[in-house]
Amino acid sequence: MVYSEVVRGGLILPKKLKYTVADVENVMVNSLFTPTGSGTLAKHAAAFIVKCSAIFHGTDHSKAVGAIRPR
Repeated sequence: MVYSEVVRGGLILPKKLKYTVADVENVMVNSLFTPTGSGTLAKHAAAFIVKCSAIFHGTDHSKAVGAIRPR
């Protein structure tokens, strides 16, 4: 997954001042209820979506979110 896929796929989260691990967990839980049928997202994929959202809105994410690295 790359940034442009997140934006095109409509996965950008609503604007916040700072995104946290709670947002990562919400993305993981919400992925269970999407019609794609792919199941829940892995933690590193959910963190990537949160990081993309922060970049898209020009805001920040917590250090804990930044510490979640892709496998």
